Amino acid sequence: MKIRLNEIPEDGRQFSFTRETGELNSSLKDLLAKAPYRVDVTIRPLGNAFEMEGKLVTSMAELCSLCGWDLNLPLNKSFKEILIEQPEVDRETHHVHGSGSVDFLGEVDASATYKDGVFEIGEFIHELVAISEPLYPACGDPDCEHLEEATAKRAELAAEFAKADEAKSPFAMLKDFQLEKKQYNKRPAKPAARG
Repeated sequence: MKIRLNEIPEDGRQFSFTRETGELNSSLKDLLAKAPYRVDVTIRPLGNAFEMEGKLVTSMAELCSLCGWDLNLPLNKSFKEILIEQPEVDRETHHVHGSGSVDFLGEVDASATYKDGVFEIGEFIHELVAISEPLYPACGDPDCEHLEEATAKRAELAAEFAKADEAKSPFAMLKDFQLEKKQYNKRPAKPAARG
């Protein structure tokens, strides 16, 4: 979903995106396959930049890192960004020239860039969801009803792996090889020659 920033009036414009409206569905399909979401955004001109603030409400389908059961983690994320035009990259120089006209960055979370007067809100929301995904999602319940079952299953799997590793150890294979060699070397005695 592209937002043309030059069409935003001085008092700003509000945008609202949901799964039903569908503007961000293709951008979020890999992170929020079927989960409902709501994104409310307000963008206002601010000198030679734009101020964007909003809120994302959804849930993420995850597996608990403790018990392994499916869970839906709620995601309620507020954001406030300054949209700054992406500077043209001069391939002849390696210097970055900043703009001194944006001196209010301390009041916002971060800044994002737009190019040719167009801001790609789908990419921004996709990245916002991606960085909000926890490394070790957990159901957060210390008395989780599935934790005991999961611990028993992990112990069972560990025993199976240990047994499989023991059966395939190089020393076990060498022992089997030596037994085969001894059986091979035991040849029946030749019958005595008649004569």
